[in-house]
Order: sequence, then C-alpha cells, then structure tokens
Amino acid sequence: MKPSRLSALLVLAGLWTAAPVLAQEAGAPQELAGSAGEAAMSECLANAAKGNGRARACIGKIFDACPGNTGSTLEMVTCITEETDFWDARLNAVYKDLLAAYRQQDEDFGDDYDMESRLREVQRGWIKWRDLKCKFAYDEYRGGTMGRITGADCIMTLTAERVLELEDLLEGTTL
Repeated sequence: MKPSRLSALLVLAGLWTAAPVLAQEAGAPQELAGSAGEAAMSECLANAAKGNGRARACIGKIFDACPGNTGSTLEMVTCITEETDFWDARLNAVYKDLLAAYRQQDEDFGDDYDMESRLREVQRGWIKWRDLKCKFAYDEYRGGTMGRITGADCIMTLTAERVLELEDLLEGTTL
C-alpha cells in the first residue's frame, strides 16, 4: 500500500471512530452558568434591594454568565432555561408567601374580600396569558430556530417580571 493511501485510510479510520464523540460534542450543551450565574444574580438583586439599582436590570444575569449563551440554539435555550428555573423557583416561593399574607389579611379584616382566592384567580389568568403570549413569540418565527430562542426568552422574562411584581405586592402587605 502506498504511504499516501495508508495515511488516508488511517485518517478515515480515526474519523470513523471519533464520529460518535464529535456528534455528541456538537449537540451537547456547554457547561451551565451554575454558581457563577447565581452569584451574579444574587449580587445584582442584593444591590437592587439596597437601592443601588433596579431589580428589573437583574433579569438575564444568569443567562449572561452562561458559557453557551452565544452558542448553538440548544445551548442558548439551555442557558435561558437555567435562568427560567431560578425565576420559577422564586415565583413559587413569593406566590406562597403572598397567599399566606392575604390569608392573614382576610382573617384580620373579617370583611367580604377574599384576597387569597382573588390572587389564585389572577395568577391562573397570568399563567394563561404568559403562555399564550410566549407561544405567539415562538410562532412569529414559524417555529424555527429563532422561535425556540424567542419563546424561551419570553417565558423567562415574563416570569422574572411577575416575580418582581409579586415581591412588590408582598412588601406592600407587610407595611
């Protein structure tokens, strides 16, 4: 066998055995922002709470710290989802706290207002509105690559904004 042909076969054999690994690496999301992203978010929110900034400016901090935020569609959506998970956990916590605060107000005032039930109704309506709005953001790109990114970003942003809104309401109940 000629050296050039042998070299070509060795290269092909190397590519053949490396193909599954290359395919995995190409489709696998990069490392997530993890603690670096959450640290940046915590610092931003702490500064906002001290009056050193607006909390709304913190939306996107985990995404910004995520190494895959300029990568493939999958990597970008994964980074957005990581931040969405942060805001969703915070949403659930503040929603429960606000329900408890309204329950206490309802007991204290003893009037016909049922703020606990009203909050549940409003939150269910908000979820439907958010999901429809973000589905539309996805559909604007006819479900293409940008639709996935836009739809995911819409869910993350609206969830974060709702958290901040409910936190303001909760702060108002304890004055």
